[in-house]
Amino acid sequence: MTLVEVIVASGVLAVMLGGILSSLIQMRRQAAAGVAQNTALTIVQGYIEQIKNIPLQDFVNSDPVDKQNNPRLTVSFALPTLKDQNATVIPLYTTPSTVALTTLTGAQPGVTPTGVVDNLQTFDMDSRQIPGTATWATVWPGANSTLTPYPTTVPGKTDLRMNFWVQIADLSPTSSAQSKVYSVVIVYTWQYLDGGNIKYRMDSVRTMRSGVQTF
Repeated sequence: MTLVEVIVASGVLAVMLGGILSSLIQMRRQAAAGVAQNTALTIVQGYIEQIKNIPLQDFVNSDPVDKQNNPRLTVSFALPTLKDQNATVIPLYTTPSTVALTTLTGAQPGVTPTGVVDNLQTFDMDSRQIPGTATWATVWPGANSTLTPYPTTVPGKTDLRMNFWVQIADLSPTSSAQSKVYSVVIVYTWQYLDGGNIKYRMDSVRTMRSGVQTF
């Protein structure tokens, strides 16, 4: 083989290897994003199950005098939920039912609409990622509260960061307590690291609950 042929062959091989390496990196990033998405959905489903089993009086913020027929959903109130199996109580604060549902589900990523109540939390994730330095105040300027930066004392430590918007609305066709039907909507954002870059996504989960006791 001549020198020119060797150079050409090396160039072709380098291009092929570069393409393969790029594909592998892209697959790795997509897998990491999928893990974050599935983890976020699992966390939200856990909150949905807790909310559905909260005593109805707490679930609808009942009036202390008329507990059966007077849900107070037009104001923000705390839902007594647990964050983890260590029984860490982290209440979820609701967004008043007077805020249009389209305001929650149609919000632009990065800004909290007027009247919507944020619930910002972190959850332990894979510790092999590159640590970040941004806070919720920078990636979500309209947030009603902020979280501390990613931990820097533990090398490579990062967390899944989430924001929850919870709204309960009365869909009952009548005023009878036995016929009460409520909708529950959780719009959630999850923030994760993608190749060292901070990204975040939004999605929502909906369910319904009636006045019949759940167990």
